[in-house]
Amino acid sequence: MGPVTILETIQAQRERSRETFAEACVYAAQAVIATLVVLASYEWAAKPGGVWAAVSAVLVLQPGFQRSLAASAIRVVANLLGVGIGALVGTMIPDRTVAVCIALVFIILLCEIARLDMGVRSACASVLIVGIGSDSLLARGVERATAVSIGCGMALLLQVATYPIIQRVMGESTPAPSAHDEA
Repeated sequence: MGPVTILETIQAQRERSRETFAEACVYAAQAVIATLVVLASYEWAAKPGGVWAAVSAVLVLQPGFQRSLAASAIRVVANLLGVGIGALVGTMIPDRTVAVCIALVFIILLCEIARLDMGVRSACASVLIVGIGSDSLLARGVERATAVSIGCGMALLLQVATYPIIQRVMGESTPAPSAHDEA
């Protein structure tokens, strides 16, 4: 299989157009703004975890408020579950490697039972981040949960704030997003 064939297997099956390029530019601007605001806020507050908040903000930004809201909800719930399971198992089992492995099994099974397919990777990452580190489990868990929530909140605020600008530039006339819109 040549390089072009490999690339073709992972490319999105869509056309490139002015609209898709404009969406990419909006996403780039939102990602940069979210990152700068979150990192500056964390630096101002002299708190750790800013990078995780920035990662969360960038990961949940999507075209359209409803998609970002859904991605944020999935990410927050999955991370809270991962933090909880990781911290709980970590307090009961002193060997961190063993604790993380057991917590991974539990979180994957819990996500299966709860049908959180879209959140299982975030939940697993959260287990690893909380379970492996030099700070206390509680400190890492609180830092992770807070950073993910702040990052997701920043992404949603940014989308609501930029929606009128995007609509004006794109020439669309649809109602502004709200947290109560139906998907």
